[in-house]
Amino acid sequence: MTGASVFSKALAEVQFRVPYSSASSYHEYYGKGAPPWRLGRGCGWQTFEVARLVEERCGARPTHLYAGGHSPAMYFGEGEITVLDPYLPHLEPLRLRRADTVSGTVRAGTDAYPLRVRADGTPAPSRLSATWWVGDGVFLLEYSRYSPRRSAMVTHRAFTFHLGTELPAFPVPSGFARRLLLEPMQNNLSIRALHRQELRMGELVLPFGGRPRDQLVDPAFLIAKDNQGRVSRAGTPAFDRVLELIADAVKGTPAEVTEFVMDAAAIYHRVVPLDQKWPEYSAEDE
Repeated sequence: MTGASVFSKALAEVQFRVPYSSASSYHEYYGKGAPPWRLGRGCGWQTFEVARLVEERCGARPTHLYAGGHSPAMYFGEGEITVLDPYLPHLEPLRLRRADTVSGTVRAGTDAYPLRVRADGTPAPSRLSATWWVGDGVFLLEYSRYSPRRSAMVTHRAFTFHLGTELPAFPVPSGFARRLLLEPMQNNLSIRALHRQELRMGELVLPFGGRPRDQLVDPAFLIAKDNQGRVSRAGTPAFDRVLELIADAVKGTPAEVTEFVMDAAAIYHRVVPLDQKWPEYSAEDE
């Protein structure tokens, strides 16, 4: 197996086998322990798992740059950088080659999930793009999704890294993880799964804002997002369809997935200060 195929297979395996879940870390670090892999991990742990698989299969070790609470796995070769980042769910490894430098800058991109469609039925995949300012040692990752509401590609996440700013250890020490989980940038709990057969994405989310703190742990405030970014509320048929997709993707049941998120919310409510303030969470259709 070539290095390139090892990267591709490891990336796909983690994206289908280890969903993104912000709820899982509260179970692991403040609850009864790490949940099953099928119920997901936080973005960093998705990265650590893909890096583990690559090293196990071909011996390549990553550099984990760090910025804004996020850390992709980056592999520096002869004149190129390969990026693996399951949280920004790209279809293929992202490669930047120094030979492609134009005016001191290298740019590259690859399609990503979710794979959406426009109103006329034409494909509108998401996109992961990278810009590497070679002389400055600055690296930008930008993840964009097609917004059906706006009929345009919209930046969903962006992270700027400085080459040389690395995590000192990985997986990160438990004390560091526990402190990070108390930061107010966490404004929701969720699980986001990609269905292996249908290639559709579904997300179950419990936003924190918009209600008194004593109503934080209330499943009536759950929302779901389907592959097109449409938002549905708990108790509606559209919500149930997304929840069933997620449950099937993780080989569980809708009740198990809901309980997993709500139990994490109960843990969060217990460990986070009562006066915690959160950034606003957008619950409108993408």
